[in-house]
Amino acid sequence: MTLTFDASNNPFLNGIFAPLQTELHDTPLKVMAGAIPKDLTGTYLRNGPNARFTPIGSYTYPLDGDGMIHAVSFAEGRAAYKNRYVRTPSMAAEERAGRALWGGLMTPIQPSPEEVGPELAARFKDLPDVSIVRHAGRLLALAESARPFLLSDNLDTVGPWYFGGKLPKGITAHPKVDPVTGELVVFRYDFEAPFLTWAVVGKDGVVTRAERPVEIDAPYMIHDFVITARFIVLFICPARFDLSGGQMLRWEPEKGTRIAMIPRDGSGPTRWITTEAFWVWHFANAFEVIGDDGAVTIVVDYPRWSQLPLGGPQPVTGSIVRARLDPIAGTARFETIDDKPAEFPRIDDRLTGQPHRYFHTAAKDRDLSRGMWNLLRRFDTRTGAVTTRSNGTAMIGEAVFAPSANSDNENDGYLLSYAFDGDVTNLLVLHAADIDGEPAAVLRVPQRVPFGLHGCWVPSTA
Repeated sequence: MTLTFDASNNPFLNGIFAPLQTELHDTPLKVMAGAIPKDLTGTYLRNGPNARFTPIGSYTYPLDGDGMIHAVSFAEGRAAYKNRYVRTPSMAAEERAGRALWGGLMTPIQPSPEEVGPELAARFKDLPDVSIVRHAGRLLALAESARPFLLSDNLDTVGPWYFGGKLPKGITAHPKVDPVTGELVVFRYDFEAPFLTWAVVGKDGVVTRAERPVEIDAPYMIHDFVITARFIVLFICPARFDLSGGQMLRWEPEKGTRIAMIPRDGSGPTRWITTEAFWVWHFANAFEVIGDDGAVTIVVDYPRWSQLPLGGPQPVTGSIVRARLDPIAGTARFETIDDKPAEFPRIDDRLTGQPHRYFHTAAKDRDLSRGMWNLLRRFDTRTGAVTTRSNGTAMIGEAVFAPSANSDNENDGYLLSYAFDGDVTNLLVLHAADIDGEPAAVLRVPQRVPFGLHGCWVPSTA
């Protein structure tokens, strides 16, 4: 297998995606417009791929790259920035060697035991570069489907986290914190049986429901999922892993997309729905609606893709869909909310698994390269109104909701998102109720931040 790789021709290693090597410490942000709201108190954290060394073999965005956390802390009308690599054992081995030792996802090159030791040589490279979550007082950097890494409040890497040894193979990058119970609901996919499992971590950080398998026939990529008050909902789209050689990740539309609805309390069978094939990266939220007859409908809002969009030859179309799932009848109805492609859907996280009115996405109004977005859109699911914010020449990432202090209203708070314009990165602080109006503040980040993936808001009281 060839080790040659031309990073200069990979768009996800250049421009606004280019990796950053400098780590800063509590550096003030310059206010370019508006003023930092004094009722914004806490820290906005964002993770994303940031290759420490030039990759070998291949580089597939967003699945490859070392993790880097960018943090902006707000207090008393001021904001400060810092960033840190998630320093894994595999990164430490590469730093000792002064070069990349592991190949990308599509070219699984492994270093020899002589280079990194027998334990690391037998592992895939740790890539906690997708997301970040705060639960039970712990800050975790999350990988696609592997062990997370525990970080200190100062973003120093403590080490891998196994939830008291109860989840030794890790979790995926999008666990859900139930705001009512305080539980962390997690799942994991694997290349060997059982191919899919789920578990529950109590609000104190102790696993209360050990891993349980979901019966599927092969290893599939499942990036995200949703919960409701009583169900775990998993969409098994037909993106199958094949480790026998050749194409490692294949799109098999003849299998359709299967939807599993699993009682969270472990009682009762898993309910299944099979539909035509489509792909989902991320979900906005899900919740239950109880009919007059007591029947349960599960409502799910999400961006939908015609197939897995990883640069294949077939054109990929995107839209935003609301699904209504009947777990008893095993049927699904799909309503197109918007026929334009979108990604990074987010709600007020305090409503996870509960009815929400608003969600926000990144979107685009022209033909942009894959992974780039220049619009922020706000959807009002009650009225159907859509509000769009254009950012001119700047690209925009995921928008995270930060509530106003002492408010429980999903309309009362701010949206935080990085805006990328060449070598300049600004942090937008937008009024959630008026995203296309004047920002509450535009803050200049003291260094360029690479376009990344997912973040979270941690209030100062967490």
